Amino acid sequence: MLATLRAIAESVSQQASLDSALACFVEMVKDAMKTECCSIYFADYSQDNFVLMATRGLNPAAVGKFRIGFTEGLVGLVAQREEPINIAFAKSHPRFKLSPEVNEDGFNAFLSVPVVHQKKVLGVIVVQQKMARVFSQDEESFLITLSAQLASQLAHAEIKEVLRQDEFSHQTSVLKGVSSAPGIAIGQAFVILPKLDFKSIELKKDDNCTEQRRLFTQAVAATRKEFNTLSMTLSDSIPKEALAVFEVYQQLLDAKSLGQNVEAQLQEGWCAKSALKMVIERLISQFNAMQDPYIKERAVDVKDIGLRVLHHLVNTEHAVKSYPKDTVLIADVLTPSMLAEVPKGHLVGVVSVNGAANSHASILTRAMGIPAIWGIEDLPLLQFDGKPMILDAYAGRLYISPSQMLQDEYLQLQHQESLLNDKFVAEQECDAVTLDGEHISLLLNAGLELNSEKANTKVCDGVGLYRTEAWFMQKGQFPSQIEQENWYREVLASFHPEPVVMRTLDIGGDKALDYFDITEENPFLGWRGIRVTLDHPELFLDQLKAMVKANIGLGNLKIMLPMISGTEEVDESLALLEQAYFELEEKYPEQAIERPEIGVMLEVPSSVFMLPEWSKKVDFCSVGSNDLTQYLLAVDRSNARVADLFNPYHPAVLRVLQKVATECQQYEMSFSLCGELGGDPEGAILLIAMGYRRLSMNYSSLSKVKWVLRRLKASDMEALLAECLAQSNAKQVLRLTRNFMIEHQLGELFYTPNQAS
Repeated sequence: MLATLRAIAESVSQQASLDSALACFVEMVKDAMKTECCSIYFADYSQDNFVLMATRGLNPAAVGKFRIGFTEGLVGLVAQREEPINIAFAKSHPRFKLSPEVNEDGFNAFLSVPVVHQKKVLGVIVVQQKMARVFSQDEESFLITLSAQLASQLAHAEIKEVLRQDEFSHQTSVLKGVSSAPGIAIGQAFVILPKLDFKSIELKKDDNCTEQRRLFTQAVAATRKEFNTLSMTLSDSIPKEALAVFEVYQQLLDAKSLGQNVEAQLQEGWCAKSALKMVIERLISQFNAMQDPYIKERAVDVKDIGLRVLHHLVNTEHAVKSYPKDTVLIADVLTPSMLAEVPKGHLVGVVSVNGAANSHASILTRAMGIPAIWGIEDLPLLQFDGKPMILDAYAGRLYISPSQMLQDEYLQLQHQESLLNDKFVAEQECDAVTLDGEHISLLLNAGLELNSEKANTKVCDGVGLYRTEAWFMQKGQFPSQIEQENWYREVLASFHPEPVVMRTLDIGGDKALDYFDITEENPFLGWRGIRVTLDHPELFLDQLKAMVKANIGLGNLKIMLPMISGTEEVDESLALLEQAYFELEEKYPEQAIERPEIGVMLEVPSSVFMLPEWSKKVDFCSVGSNDLTQYLLAVDRSNARVADLFNPYHPAVLRVLQKVATECQQYEMSFSLCGELGGDPEGAILLIAMGYRRLSMNYSSLSKVKWVLRRLKASDMEALLAECLAQSNAKQVLRLTRNFMIEHQLGELFYTPNQAS
C-alpha cells in the first residue's frame, strides 16, 4: 500500500496544472482500489458549494460545471462531519441527493472522505461501485491516508492555479498568514532562493528556445566543472573505485542521456528549469519502479545531478538581481543575515513561509519596526519574484498584483498610520504615568538593532533585556574577553546612569551560532541558555568577567541568567560569578570591582514555583513571557502549524503571570517582564493591573505603550483584569481588552486595514 501511495503522490506532483493533477489523481485511485468510479470535489467558499473538479466514472461533461451546496447531499455531509461515510446503498441514505447531470444512477456502494488542510475542508474524495457493498476497513484506511498525504499538495496546487488564473485575468490574489510585526507595506517582492528542490519549480513555457538551450548548456558545463573539482579534491583521500561515481555522473550529463531528453522538452516550448524538472522527475519515477535494488538506488544519483544542474540554472538567473527600493523580502525561513543584506532604507516588509510569528527572527523584525507576516504555507516562492505586493501585517494578508484602487486605499491607510504614529512620537520623552499617578518604568529590549537603540535613550528608562548573544551571532568565532568588555562598556556608557540588564549567553532553540553547532531533535527542550554555559564554564567565566570589568566606574550593570529551571543552576552560576570576582580582584587589586545585582529569567514553568527559595539567593527576576507561554501551552513558537495556539492571553498564562507578581511582592523581590506581551498595549494594561511596574519591550513599541498608559487609570485596569482572569479562553480575554480600549476613547488603535479589500 505504501508503494502505491508514494506512486500516486509522485505522479500528482509532476503534473503541470491543477486540472491534470486531479485527473491523474482520480485515475490512479480508481485503478489502485479496483473500483468503478473515483471523483474529487473542491470547496468554493465564495459560493458556499462544492464543484466537481475531476472524475473517472461520472459524466466527464459535468467537470467544472456541476455544483452541490455545502449542506446538500452525501458530499456536503462528509464535509460537515469531517469524517468518512461508507455505505452499501447510497440511495437509501436520507441525505442522498439524485443529480441526473452526473450520471451516477447505476452506482450503489459509496465511500467518501474529506480533504482537510490546516483545519479547512478543501474538498471531498468519493469512490463508488455498482455492486452494493460496504468498502473494507483497508480500503477506507487507504483513502483516508491518501487524503491526509495529499491535502497540502492539493492546497499548493490550488494556490498555484489561483495565482496563474489571476495573473491571466489581471486580478488580485490574496494569501493569509499570521501577523508578526504590525504595519502596512507596499512594494515589490524580492525572493530569497529557497533550498532548491524540484517541487519549488513552477512549470512555465518560454518562446525563446535558443536562450533556454544556452542557459541549460551553461548549467551543465558548470555542473561538469563542479564534478571535476570534487573528483580532484577527493582523489587523494578515497579509493579509485569510489571515484568512479563521478565518471557515472559525467556520463549521465552527456547529450545522449540528460541533454537529449531536455532538448525534446525545450522544443515543446518549456523553459530550461521546467524541461529539467520534467525529465529528472520522470527518470526518478522510472528508476523507483525497477525491482532491482541496485538500479532503484540510482534514482538518488539522478536526483543529485538534476539538483546540481538546477542550482546553476537558478543562480544564473538571480546573479544580476538587485534589491528594489521598496523591497518586500520573501523567504522560506527568514534569518538575520537575510535582513542585513538588504541595503539600508530599501526594506519595507517581510514574508516568511515557514516559522511563526513568535520566533526570534520574528522578534527581530518587530525590533526593526518592519511589517511582517509569518507562516504562509504552500507558497510557490519563485512565482512571486518581482511582483508588486501589499503586505497588511495587521490582518495577516498578502495581496499579490494589487489593483490601483486597492493600492490607493492602502496608501490612505498608511497615511492614517503615520498620523497616529506622530501622536505617539510627540509624547515619547514624557514620563509613563497613569491618570491616577502610577509611574511605570518602560525599558528597552536591546541587542538586535544597536544603532537605532543608542540614538533614542531618552525614550526609555534603561534596558530591561540586553541580548548578549546578538554579538556572538555576528562573529565567526567566540569573541575574546577584551572584545566583549569593549562591547559591554559601550552599551553601559550609552545608557548611563539608567540600568542595563544584560542576559548571559542564551543560545540554542532557534538561536544558532555558525561556529558552535547544536543539532537536536527538540531544541527548545534541549541544550540552551544556562545549560550550555554551565557545561562550558570557560565561556561563562569569560563573559562574566567582561561584564563586571566593563561596569567599573559606571555601576549601572545588572546580570540576568536565562533558562533557569532549578536551584542547582542558580547555585552553580553564583559560584562561577564568585570565582570571576575573585580572579578579577586578584588581577586588578587597584580597582574597585563592583558586584552588580543578579537576577533570573522566569521562562520555564518550574521557575514560577521556586520563587520562595530564589528570593533568598538573587536580587530580581524578569518574566520571559515568550518562552513561558511556549512551555505552559506546549506550543513550539517557531512552528507555523501550531502558531494559532501560541497566545499569551490564554487564561492559564495570565493566571501564572498574576501568581508571579503576587509572590514577588510577598517576598519583596524586584520583578519585571521582558517578553513581547509587554509591548502590546492590551498586554501592558493587564500586567500593570497585576502589579508589574517595569516592562521591557522593543523600541518600536515604547512610544505607543507610553501614549496609551498616559490616558488610563490603573484602578480601571484592575477592574478589567478581574474580568479577564475569570474568562475561559483567550478570545474572550481579547474581546474584553478591546472593548475596554474603545470605551476609553482609544479605538483609533484598532482601525482595520483589511476593510480596504
